[in-house]
Amino acid sequence: MATIADRKVLRLPCNFENTITERASWDRQVKLDLSSARGVQFQLLCRDTSPISYFSLYFQSGDGWYHGTCFPESATGWNTIVVDKKDMTSEGQPAGWAHIKTIRISAWRAGDSNTEFFLSDLRPVGLLGADAKVAILRGAATQPANPAEARDVEQYAEAIAQHLQALDVSYAVLDERHVTAENLQSAQVVILPFNPKMPDRTADELIQYAARGGKMLAFYTLPPKLLAALNLGEGSHIPANPAGKFAAIRLSDNALPGAPTVVTQRSWNINAVQALPGKSRALANWFDENGRPAGYPAILASTNSLFMTHVLLPDDAVNKRRLLLAMLGSLSPTVWQQASETAIARIGRIGGASSYEEALSQLTPKTQNNERAGKALAAAGNLRAVASDLIAQQKFPEAIDKAAEANQQLKEAFCLAQKPLPGEFRAFWCHSAFGVQGMEWDEAIQRLATNGFTAILPNMLWGGVAFYPGKVLPVASPIPQRGDQIARCLLACRKYGIQVHVWKVNWNLGGAAPREFVDKLRAEHRLQAGIDGKEEHWLCPSHPENRKLEINSMVEVARNYSVDGLHFDYIRYPDADHCFCAGCKDRFRRAAGLPNLNWPKDVLPEGRHRDRWLEWRRANITAVVKAVSEQARAVRPGIKISAAVFPNWVNERDNIGQDWRLWCEKGYLDFVCPMDYTPSDNNFSNLIKKQLDWAGKTPCYPGIGASAASSRFGVDKIIDQINVTRRNNTRGFVIFNYGEVESREILPLLGLGITARK
Repeated sequence: MATIADRKVLRLPCNFENTITERASWDRQVKLDLSSARGVQFQLLCRDTSPISYFSLYFQSGDGWYHGTCFPESATGWNTIVVDKKDMTSEGQPAGWAHIKTIRISAWRAGDSNTEFFLSDLRPVGLLGADAKVAILRGAATQPANPAEARDVEQYAEAIAQHLQALDVSYAVLDERHVTAENLQSAQVVILPFNPKMPDRTADELIQYAARGGKMLAFYTLPPKLLAALNLGEGSHIPANPAGKFAAIRLSDNALPGAPTVVTQRSWNINAVQALPGKSRALANWFDENGRPAGYPAILASTNSLFMTHVLLPDDAVNKRRLLLAMLGSLSPTVWQQASETAIARIGRIGGASSYEEALSQLTPKTQNNERAGKALAAAGNLRAVASDLIAQQKFPEAIDKAAEANQQLKEAFCLAQKPLPGEFRAFWCHSAFGVQGMEWDEAIQRLATNGFTAILPNMLWGGVAFYPGKVLPVASPIPQRGDQIARCLLACRKYGIQVHVWKVNWNLGGAAPREFVDKLRAEHRLQAGIDGKEEHWLCPSHPENRKLEINSMVEVARNYSVDGLHFDYIRYPDADHCFCAGCKDRFRRAAGLPNLNWPKDVLPEGRHRDRWLEWRRANITAVVKAVSEQARAVRPGIKISAAVFPNWVNERDNIGQDWRLWCEKGYLDFVCPMDYTPSDNNFSNLIKKQLDWAGKTPCYPGIGASAASSRFGVDKIIDQINVTRRNNTRGFVIFNYGEVESREILPLLGLGITARK
């Protein structure tokens, strides 16, 4: 314990100097039920975060753990950290949030100096009845034999949670196995996102909750007795035959005040639950892709419930979010009021400002000589005032619309206030080999050029498939019809002056790899295996034929196309537990001269040959980087070789065999792109400082995770992080990922100022 300003706190020292400690961790044995909490909150102070990559918070339950990450923004004061359960991942087989037996906090090493941090006030947040009025009932873990369904249960619960978070509607996430009618009584609405294996006991508790006046919003499937209790008829599974049969939800006039008239949703099937005469009714119906009625209800209403006949899919996200709000508002009108008040409070939370007044004071001096920005600021103020008046009139949907318009105007002013930096390398990764959905390569590349970007890194090949007519890898099945994607992208890039660096996902075969090719690799014992013996659909890096395949496929691109560069990705092992195939055992034993190797004990942590094993793994990966670099430069002088790499070289050179500092020192790379996907500007800056040192003379263009799985944020945060790269003098950056939203919504706003062409 320590005392800071008369406050008792926990002091946690991180002793990294002269050690090889991967992380500093502390455990506390507890007995907690966090099933009714949305997440946890605590206070954290760390005056020197430079030796720390990130912080982890773990909760042990049963035979597994829940894990979340965080990083403090301020080094001078206390940081309020909130870790939401929806953002946490699970490891092993946790027994549920009701059975927490250990709390663990870890600080992961990023440097060789010592530091310390302080912790206090750890508590649950989003408790139902306290600060949460809506309950999301997450489905119980389904049969282990059906992992896809288990993932769907998590995915659709998380999607609802993300929508509510964006709407600032307070919610709690509960496990359906542990709810009772009593602990649901304080919920204004209970949401069932996808609950395919609901226990009978849970259904009985929900029936009691409904009988006491409780309100429910359910999606896709419910037990028959619960449907009956909600005055809904049983459904039948109807597939979308032909495809596109269920393409849109069209609402009846005034059926749901504040909802969009039409919401796009391309569902592949529905559960055609029927309304019961005099007890329930259809509010919306399905229409096909040609605008014709499909003949089935999409949303039904009874006295105390709404039911949608499929899950809520991510397409048409803006309208989908508004539809969700309208459904909740029809069941509990106070939700509308809460959402409209918080919508006004959100106006101005941009570029580090926490309020409209703070944003106005920051932007006004920066936009005095910009007429368009001045008009946008004035419009934002007027719209904000109108939104407040509409709340006073209890016109909540209209108030939310005006608040959104005000925020958009303020965002435009913020973007216009930014200044470009000439000479930067500005690029997007593009994960789809076919570019941006809904547009040809020509339009997608023209948009990049118009808004000041200089390069694109398109993903054109994987370990087991190519999206061009090559001779080394199997060609993806759509290519004969859709054409050579490298050639199409390259043609557009040359037209608009954009560099193209072809991105390969190394080792990982990819979902489009032909089955017969994978079967052939398996028969030749060329696939990876984990420490548990489980097959991984990755090429084993120690197999000579696999290394040859990786090298030849990339050099083929350099030989056949006048590209500006080749870009490595996944140039590593999946994790520390790979590869332990029989081939690795034999090849390592021969390479190390160890005929009496005790496999795998000798190469595991604490094993007597662990260091030699780790060096051998690194050498397998480095051999491919070196060969591609040398051979590609030989066939196309001037070509640039680059790599997307994990951010923390200190740890990852051992964990995944990715020794990218060595690749920079040896000159194998012309630039390196660490994937610094974090919403924390402080963490982002700390990472960059270390990476610039590791990269040495090799240019280092940090990766900004605008739409990565671990970090999703809008244009203001992208701008903040571009400015962090500039303060660190990187002279460039790469953004993940170039998709439809980024092209149509983000890119034009960046082009207003921060990347504007001059």
